[in-house]
Amino acid sequence: MKKTRLSMIALASTFLVAGCSSVDTITSGTDNPCGTLRSIVADYPTGFDAYRGTGSSYKMVTIYRAKEQLIRGYCEIWAWGTGDSAYTCTVGAPNRDVSEDLYSRAAGQLAQCLGSDWSVENAARERDGKPAGEISRFRNTAQGSPVVSLHRVEDNARQSVYLYIGSARRSPLKTTE
Repeated sequence: MKKTRLSMIALASTFLVAGCSSVDTITSGTDNPCGTLRSIVADYPTGFDAYRGTGSSYKMVTIYRAKEQLIRGYCEIWAWGTGDSAYTCTVGAPNRDVSEDLYSRAAGQLAQCLGSDWSVENAARERDGKPAGEISRFRNTAQGSPVVSLHRVEDNARQSVYLYIGSARRSPLKTTE
């Protein structure tokens, strides 16, 4: 049991984590992050209905707290009025070194969790003609599959890593390729 708990903590610390210099403050909200990720991806056609918690409505979007948190406390579901939805987790990083290391480990973990049916494309992100991080975009050729992307975002001195599961047309595409 202790070994299972330690492996879950290790998985949670590498899986989509970029918020703290001390990984013990970040935990997964699930006992099986890979299984939960696959279930969330499978629920994409319903707009992640099974994972919507309490919501806050705005003019063009409703933001729900995700019932299943791949990273405890950092995941939401965005539902636009057009019927389009995305599952996202976003965590700030204390510096570039931490964000790069955790992004790299998280991208590897995502690839392992999603499996061989998914291909990955890696690219640099750009904002206003300047480097702004990197992206790993995972795609599955099955009809109706969402895009799963992991982003390391640089915005001046701020660093963050976020996971996006949703429509390819809403997946942030501003990259240098």
